[in-house]
Order: sequence, then C-alpha cells, then structure tokens
Amino acid sequence: MRFHFADGYALGITAAIEGARPDPELRVDEWAEEFMILPKSGPAPGEFRFDRSYPARRVHQVLSPGHPCKRVVARVASQMFKTQTALNWIGALIHRRPRNILALEPTDTLVKRFSARVSTMIRNVPELRERVSAAKSRDSRNTVQAKDFLGDATLYMNTAGSAANLAEVSAPYIYVDEIDRLERSVDDEGDPVELAEARATQYANDAKFFYTSSPSVKGMSKIDELFEMGTREEYHVPCPHCGHLHALALANFQYARDPETGFMDRAWFVCPECGFEIDEHHKTTMLPDVAAGGEARWVATAKGDGETISFTCSAFYMPVGAITWLSLARQYARAKDRLQRGDHEAMQVFFNTRMGLSYDNTESVSTADQLRSRAEPYPMRIIPDRALVVTMAVDTQGDRLEAQIEAWGPGLEHWVLDYEKIIGSPSLAPGSHGSPWNRVDEIRRTPLLHASGRAIMISAYAVDTGGSNTQDVYNYTAARKGLHCVAIHGATRPNRPIIGMAPKKVDIEWGGTKTPDGVELWEVGTDVAKDHLLLDRMKLTEGPGAMHFPDAIDEQWFDQLVAERMVVVYRKGRAVRQWIKPNGVRNEATDLSVYNLAMAHKLGLHKWSELDWRELRKKLIPPTGDLFAPQPTPTPPRPIELTDPETGEILTDDQTRGPTAPADTYPPAEPPSPPSPQPIPMAALQAPAVGRRIINRGMR
Repeated sequence: MRFHFADGYALGITAAIEGARPDPELRVDEWAEEFMILPKSGPAPGEFRFDRSYPARRVHQVLSPGHPCKRVVARVASQMFKTQTALNWIGALIHRRPRNILALEPTDTLVKRFSARVSTMIRNVPELRERVSAAKSRDSRNTVQAKDFLGDATLYMNTAGSAANLAEVSAPYIYVDEIDRLERSVDDEGDPVELAEARATQYANDAKFFYTSSPSVKGMSKIDELFEMGTREEYHVPCPHCGHLHALALANFQYARDPETGFMDRAWFVCPECGFEIDEHHKTTMLPDVAAGGEARWVATAKGDGETISFTCSAFYMPVGAITWLSLARQYARAKDRLQRGDHEAMQVFFNTRMGLSYDNTESVSTADQLRSRAEPYPMRIIPDRALVVTMAVDTQGDRLEAQIEAWGPGLEHWVLDYEKIIGSPSLAPGSHGSPWNRVDEIRRTPLLHASGRAIMISAYAVDTGGSNTQDVYNYTAARKGLHCVAIHGATRPNRPIIGMAPKKVDIEWGGTKTPDGVELWEVGTDVAKDHLLLDRMKLTEGPGAMHFPDAIDEQWFDQLVAERMVVVYRKGRAVRQWIKPNGVRNEATDLSVYNLAMAHKLGLHKWSELDWRELRKKLIPPTGDLFAPQPTPTPPRPIELTDPETGEILTDDQTRGPTAPADTYPPAEPPSPPSPQPIPMAALQAPAVGRRIINRGMR
C-alpha cells in the first residue's frame, strides 16, 4: 500500500528558491495594457490601450520603479493623459510593489473626485479588488482619504494645503496633481514640493515623485520650474511628405476662413522642413510611436539635473475623435480678437489648458539691461544740483538690513544716491555690538554733500516692519520719532494711497515696559506705488517723474528693481491687475524704491509747485553758491538828460536846478521804497521748514 505524503524537504527548497527570487520587474506601461480596465462612463471603456494616447507610453515607462529617474514631471494640456497615467501607476504599485503612496490634490473637492476614480479602478480591476480592504464599516481602512492594501501599505489621498497633511505620512511614492494651483508656501512653512519630498527621506534609493499640472502665469508657475529642472522632452512626429521629425508647435499652425461665408473651415500644420501642409487626418500615421510601429518619439531638449525627466504636450496631439485642430483654431482666433481689445483672459485659458504653456500677460516694464545702459556717471552720495530733499528707506531681512538713499527735485524727479547691505541680525538692539541699527543711525546723522558745496541732511526715513523682526522695528522707530523715522507696512488691500492719510497706533514693549500707542505705523499702497514707479515713468530719462541711478551701483540692484511683473488675473470673471514676484528672485531694490516714494509723499513733495522749490533753493543755496564770495560792485546809474521844450537844447545841471535854488540847499533825494513782499503759498511755507531743518543740521 502506497501513501502519498508531501515531501517536506522538497517543499522547503522550493519555498526558499521562490523567496530568494527577485520580484519581477514592474513595467507600468506593460501592467496598464495587461490589467487596467477603463470605466464604461469614459470616452474609451474597456481594456486600456495606448492607441488613445501614444505620448503617454514613455511617461509610464519612466514611472516604473526600475527606472533610475527620481522625479517625473508632466506639463501637459488639460484632459490628456495626466490623471489616467497616475491611476495606472498607482494600480501597478498596489498590485506589484506594495508601499505607502501619497496622492495630493489642491482642494478637498479634487481629493474626493480623485478618490472616486481610485475606487472605480479598484472595482474594475480584479487584481486590485482582492488586495484592497473592503469598505464595509465605519472602522474600515477603505475611506475617501485612505485605501489599505495587503494589510501593511496604504494609499493616502489628501490636500496639499496643510503642512500637517504633508508631515504625518511617510511614503516612497508621491503624486502631486495640479501643482500650479497649490499655495506657494504651505502654512508659511515652505515649498509644497520640498515638504512633500521630505516624506520620502527614508526611501532615498526607492523614491519616485510624479508631478502634473497645466501651467498658469509665466514666472509664477511651479510646474514650469520643475519642467526646467528636467530633460524638457517634446513629442516629435514625422512629416507625411518628407519624414522630418518635428514638434507640433503653435508657430507652424495655420487656419483659413471661407472667403464667402467668413467662417473658419480649415486648420493645418506646415512642415518646417519641406513646407508640406499637414491635415488632421494625417494624425493616424503621425502619432504612433516606435513601440506601435510608428516613427514618433520623445526628444529631450536639455540634459536636466540628472534625476528629473520632464515632458510637455499640447492638445494638438489629442487622438482622432477628441478635440479637433479646427476647434482649437477657432478658440485661438477668438482669444486673439479679445486680446486686441486688451482682454487677456481667453488667451491665457488657451495657452494654459490647450497648449500646456504658461502665459505671459505682464504689462510692459523696462528690463534690467535697459536700465543699466542708461545709468549715469554721477558720484555716489553727492546730491545733484536739481535735487534738494533727501529720504532713506530700510528693508529688514533675517540676517541684515538694506538701505537706499534717494534725492528729490521738482516734479518728483529723483536720484538714487546709495544702496547698502548692512550685515547683522536686526534683533540686536541699537547700541549693542554688531547691531546693524548702529550703521543706520550713522547714515542718518551723516550729512550728504550737495553739488553746490552745501551739506544736506536726510529729511525723513522709513523702516519696513515686514518679516520676523516687526517688534524690533517698532522699538527702533518709536525711539526716533523726533528724527522723522517712521515704521511702515504694505497695504493688504489693493489700490490704497501711496502713503496713508494717518498712521495706526500700535502698542510697543521695551525692557519689560509696555507703552500703549507707542509707535505710529504708516500704511503704504505698494501696488499703486509700483504702478507709479515701474510702468510709464521708468522709461523717462529726465524731467518730472524720472528716476536716475548711478553707474557705480551694484549690478544686481537693476535686476531687483524690475524683478516684479504686472499681470492680469481673473477673479469671478473680473480682470484684476496685480504685481507678482517670480519664484526665487530678490526684489529688495523694488521695495526700497517704493518706501522712498512713500517718504516723498509723506513730506508732501508731490504737492509742491515750482515756486515752492525755488523758495526752498533760496534758503538752502545762496544765489552765488558761496556764502563768503565777494559781492559785485554796483554799477552807477547813467545821468538823466533833460531838453528845453522850446529850443530842444540839452539843459545843464545848473539850468535844471534853476537860478534861485543853490545846489547845497536841496535835501538829498530819498531812496526808492522797497517793493512790498509777495505772499507765499502755504505749501511753500512748509517747504522752507524742511529747508531750515536741513540748513541747521548742515551747519552743525
């Protein structure tokens, strides 16, 4: 009798071999075609195939865990392959590479929408359904924000708008959707990308990040930044006539209208090599990649940082049956018509959602190179002859102060006299060793030389309360109120005056003593001030409103002065102009110029007439320009000649006096009365007050 017992030794050997066998390589593109089932509600239900989106294949490939890249960036038009690629990647990881996954969306609404698509994917794909916990109870690990799979790994779905959401989960695989819609700084704790990637610190050799978005405003687009870090790949298709590989670029896109009806009836591309007109029906042979038997391929246009692969793709690559080139042409033509009327909204939508490109809707400002080319060779800290009043502004940074001195003349024509970085922590009290405030005090009490030779003091100066040293600024300015030192802050609402009509009283505390209403805080309308300085007036080279700068100033100062850009954004369908600072650039020169303008307005210089300036000049600078120069010898008056009315002969002095009047009996002639003084306008009465203060300090 034979017994069929299991061979324990053989089973042990087999199990050991299987355990030692490395996991099969996970190719996300192959997994998607083998397992993914698209929902019936979609445009192409059933098994997933790349013939609906050939460019997406390589994006899947580089997302595979075996690919060496760390970061994958897709700057792609709306409704192409971004979300489905993320779902395919997440499904493949759940099935073959179970690790924690973190998916981040800009809003709670988008989190719920993405979670619903994940749930649909799990229901449609049996291999995923058997690995994910069932949603059967309140305590289930299958919720809107979390999907447990295989008991020890979880897909977390949350918003990226909270630093806590980015700090409480550790995961090697992170997906961030629509990153251009996120806040630039999450809860003032930093860049959302940096915070998200910190969640994968323990998985340095196994981490992968996938960033997708349609871009927004040029200079403020995070997806643009990430794209520039990578290989900047474009999808090139062959010309049906000559086979030349090229990208479907907007520059080669053309359209025409019917000459009789005026309706647009055709749109096509022109091959940049042979000029062949490519119609939309050619897509069927142009779009397939090499894996599908075609010739199209992704072409890198940069080397990148060595760990980021980035892609860009427009709606021109949509498959046949989706939006047509003719529809895109009509949308583009409508946007151009509105742009001619000054409306940027339609063109921005077209660029962002159809081209996958950020849009530059900035108003024209001078460039840094243009300003450098017209810098003037006047010496630093010497007040030009046309200027009579001096102001200063101080900006606070964590490790330094930055100060800018400007001189003002008629019509608010102004000259930058100096720009200085003062290293030292603003938290160090004035008078203490190493405090940057000591240098500010030194600059304030040092007179500047006027071109006439007179010494002129700074009339007023402002210190910005922004940053982390607000209380230190309060204490400093409160102690120097009598020196016309004021604390300022930028207005939170748009279209505020360049300087407020009255300050806000703020309590201060110094040395343990609290002083109610101890400092006056003045509000500065920064957007209005930037309009005044940086738009039309920046192009002026002389005269009222012109800004002058010395050629000896720091080269970076010019870049900072024009760092910000005026853009038009749309809120609830209404166009709103606002100044933005592109990512990673410094703008201290802009801020300091704005604060100096605010000081000029606080002194009332914008109200002065030519007479006010002339009165101030008389008090500051004598007509000769030198107090000790010898006065000119007066010229004697010419004698008056009188004629006899009958004979016409010229009469002598004796004849004019008459025979009965000896010359020595007449009293001497009285000198003419001086003219009555003319009244001076009230503004001019205020101007000499500034001048008297400047003269008194200058004579010390």
